[in-house]
Amino acid sequence: MKGSNAKQNKAVNLRLVLTQIVTLGPISRADIARNTLLTKQTITNMVEALLAVNLVEEIGVKRTESAGKPSKMLCLNKHAAFTCAMRVSPNLLELGLYYLNGECHSQTTKGLITQPNAQDIKQELEKFIAKNDISFEAIFAGGLSIQTDQTDAISQHQVNQHLQSQLSELLNLPIALENTASACAAYQMLFGEAKTLHNFVYLHLGNKVEAAVVYDRQIMLGQNGLTGAIGDIFVTPDQDESTAELGTLNKYASINALKTFLDGCNEDTLPIEQLDPLSHPMCKKWITQATEPLRIAIHTLESLLNTQTIIIGSDISEACLDALISSLRPFIPSIAQLGKRDIVRLIKVPNIDSIALTGIATLPLHAALNNKNMQTLHIPPFWSGSALQSTVFSQ
Repeated sequence: MKGSNAKQNKAVNLRLVLTQIVTLGPISRADIARNTLLTKQTITNMVEALLAVNLVEEIGVKRTESAGKPSKMLCLNKHAAFTCAMRVSPNLLELGLYYLNGECHSQTTKGLITQPNAQDIKQELEKFIAKNDISFEAIFAGGLSIQTDQTDAISQHQVNQHLQSQLSELLNLPIALENTASACAAYQMLFGEAKTLHNFVYLHLGNKVEAAVVYDRQIMLGQNGLTGAIGDIFVTPDQDESTAELGTLNKYASINALKTFLDGCNEDTLPIEQLDPLSHPMCKKWITQATEPLRIAIHTLESLLNTQTIIIGSDISEACLDALISSLRPFIPSIAQLGKRDIVRLIKVPNIDSIALTGIATLPLHAALNNKNMQTLHIPPFWSGSALQSTVFSQ
């Protein structure tokens, strides 16, 4: 993306410069100019605005072989503020406090009888923040992701957006809403395995199977913000005896599918995130069932999108995901095999046990870096934020 030196594009240029610093830092002003084609004066103005709110810091100089003046290096100041992550499941609430670069400060999980409402989440978040001896004014914004067992995706998305707006207004904070796969993709682009990638798919095995499709470093949202419902594709011609529907990927490869095996198990069962297929036969049985449908789904994504790679993560244990990935090989031949490849076809995300909440914490910063991403953000009406918030979220 290139900038514009017109005065009316100040917000666009600010985001562009900040994106360069976040994804490529430490970086010099001269390198930003080469990458964006902005004038030296425009970059100076944007950097000064970011330094003024402490979002960016200078960390030293870059020596060059030429006789010119050494360049001061710029990077994101991770301590400028915190983001809070909120992940809502039917009977579980996960909360986290993170530095701006995605590093975890603290996190907690609370079991609930029913899915929490906005007031429940507000109360738990305020207690969590206070327990960590952090001022609420130090919170930059929040990220939100909601897992559900509902099959009506459009109605559920509307419910999720309503919860987002309620939370945003109760907390008086900007709140960004995405599914878990999109949140993880955002983190990977800013700080993870996809910093240099332009086109990829992030696949997440949760209660449902989700995908985030990234094209030209932009997460595709679709007509109703629902792009990525890969779990709804048909992967087998076998029909359900009760509904006569064909078998979807969710029926075979989701955690809800794994739970059907565990529910029929008479022995004590470990939490999903601790299951090991080597010692748990029902987990191994699920992997056997999930393998071929997931191979078909991966082949479909590769054939339709021809992305640089597919990154896969999950809420299951790392041992379970490793076994599942091993069972997928050899992959079904697809156009992904054609031409020169610099990246393997499938990458397992590192830090599988923490990537979901980390990704959700990254959503506000990701939303702030591009006007197109701002549609995932809800800002309270008549909101007056701090100097940092006003600078970053200005339209």
